Amino acid sequence: MGLSYFPGKISLGRQICLIIGIALSVLWSQAGFAQTSTPSPTTEAGSRPISTPTVPSVPSLTPTILPTDSLPSTVELRPRTVFEQLQTKALQKLPAKFYMTSSVETTFRYETNPFQFPTKRKLLRRFPPPPIFRQLDTIQQSRFNDVIGLVNNDDSIFRVLPNVTAGWALTPSIRFGGNYFLIRDQLSHNVRLNTVVQSLGGFVQKDFKIAQKANLLLDMQARELLTLHQLPQFDFLPTMSLSYTITPNWVGYASGILQLRGRKPFRAPTREIDPFYTVGSVYQRHNWIFVTSGTFFQSFREPFRGNAVIKQDSYSFILDFEISRRILRALPGLQAFVRAEPIYNLHSDGTPGLSGMDFRIFYGLRMSAIKRPIASVITQIREDLEEAEKEEREKKRPVPKPAAFLRPEEVTASSAQPIHLFLDDSAKYDDANVSVEPEMKPQLCKKIALP
Repeated sequence: MGLSYFPGKISLGRQICLIIGIALSVLWSQAGFAQTSTPSPTTEAGSRPISTPTVPSVPSLTPTILPTDSLPSTVELRPRTVFEQLQTKALQKLPAKFYMTSSVETTFRYETNPFQFPTKRKLLRRFPPPPIFRQLDTIQQSRFNDVIGLVNNDDSIFRVLPNVTAGWALTPSIRFGGNYFLIRDQLSHNVRLNTVVQSLGGFVQKDFKIAQKANLLLDMQARELLTLHQLPQFDFLPTMSLSYTITPNWVGYASGILQLRGRKPFRAPTREIDPFYTVGSVYQRHNWIFVTSGTFFQSFREPFRGNAVIKQDSYSFILDFEISRRILRALPGLQAFVRAEPIYNLHSDGTPGLSGMDFRIFYGLRMSAIKRPIASVITQIREDLEEAEKEEREKKRPVPKPAAFLRPEEVTASSAQPIHLFLDDSAKYDDANVSVEPEMKPQLCKKIALP
């Protein structure tokens, strides 16, 4: 079948030579793609040697996975429920101090810039000027054109994200446990960005009740992050999260995460340091849940030089706006949601993979289940009852009524009364009481009809 491809009558020897020539040319072109800085001397009109410009290369990372994707939230943002029968059986058979949270998200999303490339105008500044570009051979020009084609190369992506957390509550405020999650991205067109990311780690958490409606969570996590076709990463993740109950249906929160990344387990940071700052809120009304959050992410890699996977610092703003709703009353843990996520990459010097603006729109289903520790449930019920009793006492508090007896200072006249008009100007007044002259007394009594 392969020999019948060539038209006309060609001898077998010439066909074999032609196939070998095509194979060698393909191998040579692939070698040219692999070596991005191979100097091939060319000459222009002045017979002056010119070295081939380096094609901007994409860093060895997976642009579809954001740093916020690979960081599970330590704040309980959404009320996660389970089926009533499963919850009853779990409470009966599982230990009282054991707790578990699990969720599975299945989403489709449309992404405007999956390669995280800068704008075409900024990228062209890194390319050779037209006089030099015209003197490059066809293969070298095609390499530049391929890079330009990655700018704003939108795509549709299917994602599966299971996330499981299990642990043990030593006290109502101290917990330890482990977390595992997996991110699987399947792109429709740019299949080179297909990714599988797995994370396995352990943590210790402690709650601090700093006010009636405010809670502070301290979390220390260590985890191994494994990415398909990428180097493994080890992270220390100290976290501080503050949540405040504005109303019973509205909660605001702020958190800070310091990601210390290293090459080997328990040897970090040796590659990069990444602080995350997040502010958001969650509002629930009936079966609807509205989540808004904003994250400012910084990545410091340049101080680690050769140990860093990417030798370029970068900043990012990542905003999230989500609306979710329970769709079946029989399945309280099943939700449908839509999430918009604009991403702004800064301070990357136009590095492909860390630059530009990207917009994501997610839509899909989320199934979640939870088993809480009995001690924390009892504590929460007690706090709710105490707060309800306090509100009830304030409602039933009697309103103070005016007393039947009025004190003298409460009825003191603030202006002249009619009886004062009968006093003569010659009356004498003391500091404490008013006295009347004896000769004026009969006349005064007559005027006021006193006996």
